[in-house]
Amino acid sequence: MVQDRDRAAALVIGGIGGTILGATFTALIAAKPAKAAPPEEKLDYLIEVLTVLAPVLAEVSEGQTRLIAAIQQWLAAQGVPSVPGVEVTISTPWVAKEKEQIFSNAIRSAGTFYSDKMVDLRNGKRILFKVESSLNQAVNLQIIGNDTDSKELATDINGVLPCPANGNISVGLAWDDWHPYVGLKIAVPVAPTAGILTIRATIQE
Repeated sequence: MVQDRDRAAALVIGGIGGTILGATFTALIAAKPAKAAPPEEKLDYLIEVLTVLAPVLAEVSEGQTRLIAAIQQWLAAQGVPSVPGVEVTISTPWVAKEKEQIFSNAIRSAGTFYSDKMVDLRNGKRILFKVESSLNQAVNLQIIGNDTDSKELATDINGVLPCPANGNISVGLAWDDWHPYVGLKIAVPVAPTAGILTIRATIQE
């Protein structure tokens, strides 16, 4: 165990940056005691791990400090003053795309219909379906999802969503319901004699 510790320490001293950590962890894993080893041996191993890693982590921290100082010097050379206490942050706001109409039909028969297209959600975080109906009969809507741009073999997501005659509903998807492509299946139990059913989708990326 002592020889293993010395070998790990030598690797730490002779390495640089990521090489230091890689060599150190390799040595520590090689020196790991067996699962059935006595508690005293395991305790000694943990002490050795802490002894070896403490200076490594300190060196990494020191290296980061030197890197920050070098960047500040470079910025100063470029005429960019350093402002103490100012942190640089990167903001990635979620932005909604323009709404897209995926269905608009003056349905006049009973049956099952589908949105004119599946919505590409591969780069989307969230989606909202807005359904507006001036039909004089209620319809049932079912969100469907697929891993390809097709309604064929698409699977139902959650339950049926009723939309009353001359009504409107909005529905989104939970995080666990995300699919690369999503659309709507429309079930019409009774044939309408007036009105139009319109569906729009808005994606947030």
